[in-house]
Amino acid sequence: MGNTKTKRRRKKKNRHTVGKILAILQIVLSIVFVVVLLMINILPMKYLAIIFGILMFLDAFALGSQFTRSAHIIGKVDCVLMLILLAFANVYLIRTNATLFSITSNDYKVDRIAIAVLNDDAAQTLQDAADYEFGAQVIGGSDKVEQAIVEASNELGQDLAYYNYDDPYMMVQDLYDGNVGAIIYNTAYDSSLTEQFPNFATDIRELKHIEIKTKVEIVSGDKKDVTKTPFTVFISGIDTEGSIATTSRSDVNMLVTVNPNTNQILMTSIPRDYYVQLPGISGESRDKLTHAGLYGPQCSMDTLSQLFGVDVDYYAKVNFTTLRDMVNALGGVDLDSVYEFTTISGEYFVQGMNYNVDGSSALAFARERYNLPNGDNDRVMNQQIVMKAIINKCLSPAILTGYMGIMDSLSDSFETSLSQQQISSLVRMQLNDGDGWDMLSSRVVGTGDENTCYSSGDNVLYVMNPDENSVNTAAGFINRVKNGETVTQDEITASMMN
Repeated sequence: MGNTKTKRRRKKKNRHTVGKILAILQIVLSIVFVVVLLMINILPMKYLAIIFGILMFLDAFALGSQFTRSAHIIGKVDCVLMLILLAFANVYLIRTNATLFSITSNDYKVDRIAIAVLNDDAAQTLQDAADYEFGAQVIGGSDKVEQAIVEASNELGQDLAYYNYDDPYMMVQDLYDGNVGAIIYNTAYDSSLTEQFPNFATDIRELKHIEIKTKVEIVSGDKKDVTKTPFTVFISGIDTEGSIATTSRSDVNMLVTVNPNTNQILMTSIPRDYYVQLPGISGESRDKLTHAGLYGPQCSMDTLSQLFGVDVDYYAKVNFTTLRDMVNALGGVDLDSVYEFTTISGEYFVQGMNYNVDGSSALAFARERYNLPNGDNDRVMNQQIVMKAIINKCLSPAILTGYMGIMDSLSDSFETSLSQQQISSLVRMQLNDGDGWDMLSSRVVGTGDENTCYSSGDNVLYVMNPDENSVNTAAGFINRVKNGETVTQDEITASMMN
């Protein structure tokens, strides 16, 4: 009889011990949750206080219930549920913190240099082509191709014989004509070369590629309080897949002016072929705006600052991977198209609302220009339509189900010179105030032409001469939004029709 009572007491003691261990684990996860939440610093103090109070109450109940006969079972159930909830919450927060750190701390760029031959060439390896005569691309202000030649020569144990070309199109033409056996070039020019030689991607075959990683000074404006001071961000969409650090042209060029005091956001799009000077790079020569991306975001920011006569404070860079994966993570977006058209890759869009457009189709919508009435002028309008659709979807419940996918899409294919603290403060302000934003759209236009470009030697390319009146009008709206004046979409639309 005595042994039976002792066994019962031991079983009760063991049950309480399990409950106490669960309660301690709950307390530990609660502490981790609060610490990470404080590190990210995206919640207003009033919300932090509420969350802290609730966690303290639940932790105290979980532990205290294990010292009672009646509530210990409820306490254990509470612990299990809270452990699951806190585990998921901590994963989300830790992932968010890691992503914020990743997108705000990129301090290097990658130039991918390809050594390639025609597809039907007998050479299969660099060693097979060791005695070829090479065409080597010369890029103003860059020695990356030269570094790749040195690396390739060291690998072969002999110097390569090569000719320098400041015109990459002439270099490729000489490859086609058999004047050189292979070419060495920066793959940032792939899209440009494909525009000139439609079958370029399938006509050549890489023998080797060399990645040159260069540490760069982090581009950043001053660390102003972006919750109180208006600012302008340059949005650059580069024409590559994969890592955002890869050097490439800037296909999407947009200035986003934010006034946190009036809650107005003005998006101003600029055609990629705008024929402009690149400050500090091209001197008196002109180039396509898209080529400014080859020299880094600071070059693009300086170019647009000079064009509009306004300060460009920060940049944010995305690529094809970012847009496609983010749209897919959100379960698709709704695109309100101005025109009925079919993209060059075959995607069809009706005039009006196109529902649940997936990532690949949204990317095609944003890139199309050939089948639009006004070409590049209409493309920049479509890019704003995609951006608005993504923002609207992010403000919907879809952000919850697609959250981890969005973090995945941002971690390696998005970067910005806004600091982690500034991004957190903007999120904190929005959660605290809950105010809506008045999103405005503007764009500049121009006239198609053909001319030589600084980054392309003597080759004549399609360019767009800026419409000075359009530029001055757009600059006026940027300044008005920054200065806190009320601007309406009707006013902007009317000015673009004049």
